[in-house]
Amino acid sequence: MSHIPYKLTALFGGNFDPIHNGHLYVARQLLQDPLIGELAFLPVGNHHFKSGHTVLDYQLRHRLIAKVLEPGMLLWDEDNQAQGYTSQLIQRLRLKYPKMRFGFVIGSDNLPQLPSWYDYRWLQAHVYFIVIPRPGYAVIPPDPAPQYIVKHLTPPDISSSQIRSLIANQHSIQGLVPQVIIDEITQLYTTANT
Repeated sequence: MSHIPYKLTALFGGNFDPIHNGHLYVARQLLQDPLIGELAFLPVGNHHFKSGHTVLDYQLRHRLIAKVLEPGMLLWDEDNQAQGYTSQLIQRLRLKYPKMRFGFVIGSDNLPQLPSWYDYRWLQAHVYFIVIPRPGYAVIPPDPAPQYIVKHLTPPDISSSQIRSLIANQHSIQGLVPQVIIDEITQLYTTANT
């Protein structure tokens, strides 16, 4: 990977249904990297590569994320409709924030699939991908390779679906989500499951 002459704004998209300590671990670790100046959470509605739907609506997920932001973390609404593709999102962001340079956070499971993404050639030329290795998925760049950096992190083994399942079965989620939102998450997902 060549030297990056400026700080990146890391774009961390996802359903965040709900946000949990694994998400925050990744965000904190990325913010410690001197190449990354800030990190923007981009909660989405419906993702092109995922079927089904989220349990909580966008406004509720957005509110939960807002309550756990730390210095260097931003919460942007630019992807709340999730009607476009990653390249279109980043083009909109470049118009809105012309002085920023963006890095897009992906798991190593997505790296080989990048050439199938809409407008991959544009992404390849304009975006740094920040790759987080995932268990069982080697970091194998596609051909042609994008601009990317690999961040070897070991996030806690937590998933949003695990949290939803624990709540549905009336088990504790202590330690899995930030303490400041634990009661609200429990109440919201208990109500959503009834």
